[in-house]
Amino acid sequence: MMRSNICNKLLGIADYYEAVFTGPVAMEHGRFRSSVLGMIIEMLDVLRIDEDLRMELIKSITAGWKMEMVGDEATESEMILEKLESVRSAAMQDMGCSLEIGVLISLPIREMDLKEDHVSHVYDVMNRIMDHLSSRTTGEHLVA
Repeated sequence: MMRSNICNKLLGIADYYEAVFTGPVAMEHGRFRSSVLGMIIEMLDVLRIDEDLRMELIKSITAGWKMEMVGDEATESEMILEKLESVRSAAMQDMGCSLEIGVLISLPIREMDLKEDHVSHVYDVMNRIMDHLSSRTTGEHLVA
């Protein structure tokens, strides 16, 4: 997958979810949280990161994700839109593996979004992915 394709896919995902979270129909809390989780998984699937680490992260986030709303819908929607703008910015400024790191940092995953017993594992896997990406030289290709 060429880098420009990854950026285009991320921009498309950001556009889609911006429409979902700003649409005229207010979402039920469960649908809202489910949509946030879906967005996170879609973005992770596009990134060029180690497959085993990606799958471990997706499984950990999915197992630990709280489906109940953690704040009021307006505040949550605003936070999601800010995170989507960060993803867009990372995609538009694509500079090697910093795209992956920029997107990982921009994912709307907070401690309060996860069940208490999953928080440390999710952050541990994210840190391992970032360490793995940071250790690569700019001339190497990331594993898809």
